[in-house]
Amino acid sequence: MARKWTRRQSKATGQRFLAALGFFAVPIGILAPLAPQWWDGKWWLVLGVLAVAVGWTALGLRRKEPNQRYRENVTIRLVVGDLFTQDASPVIGMTATFDTRVPEVIAPTSVQGLFLKTIYDGSQERLDADLDRALANVKPEGMIAKPGKQAVYPLGTVATLNPPGRLRYYCAAYTRMDEKNRASGTIRSVLDSLDNSWEEADVHGNGDPICVPVIGQGQSRIPELTPEISIRLIAFSFLLRSKKSRFASELRIVVHPTERDKINFPEFQAFLTSLAAS
Repeated sequence: MARKWTRRQSKATGQRFLAALGFFAVPIGILAPLAPQWWDGKWWLVLGVLAVAVGWTALGLRRKEPNQRYRENVTIRLVVGDLFTQDASPVIGMTATFDTRVPEVIAPTSVQGLFLKTIYDGSQERLDADLDRALANVKPEGMIAKPGKQAVYPLGTVATLNPPGRLRYYCAAYTRMDEKNRASGTIRSVLDSLDNSWEEADVHGNGDPICVPVIGQGQSRIPELTPEISIRLIAFSFLLRSKKSRFASELRIVVHPTERDKINFPEFQAFLTSLAAS
């Protein structure tokens, strides 16, 4: 599938090409007045400079996945791939009612829908039983009359699930459902759910890596939370909590292949590097 070419990418590519030309223009501009006859007939030099500039520009288009190590002995990485093949414990965004019914309430293609299919083999009963056990000591804050589950838990509630296997699954409630099962959330609810996920990982995770999708997208209805803002919030929240104590060796932010063109990889690497200097 062809990648979409954004205006920002076009601008960055043009700047890189002009910078490469400028690199050669400086020595040529100095030498040309000193030895004007030397350049006669050497038109191939122009082609050579253009070829090198194009090659340098093309090299810059290769997007290396951002990766940064910190003095807190943790690593933050951004990878393109499948959240459920990472060999790391995922954070799964859910609603405050912890609905699981697919497709009537939860979209089959959402992270939660794929979680049900991939980890629980589509068994809503097994997933509900695990959620009920994890939430047994959490008191709902109210009820809502809607199709599906009706007990409403506080935003930021995290149900830690431990199905067969080594990984934990941190099911974090960062959106609310209305009477028509339309989800909505805020940046504050996302941050609260992340903070509580880190605390759960500190208790249950044994320092293992954690992976997080680009949360707040799709049906979450948080329009101000763009993919790039989302990944920065996730990274900053993780590193800030790691300064208190090391609860996971690595944060892996997982971008679905269909979403990769919404992320500026060099800019995010620069952001991670700036966190290392703070």
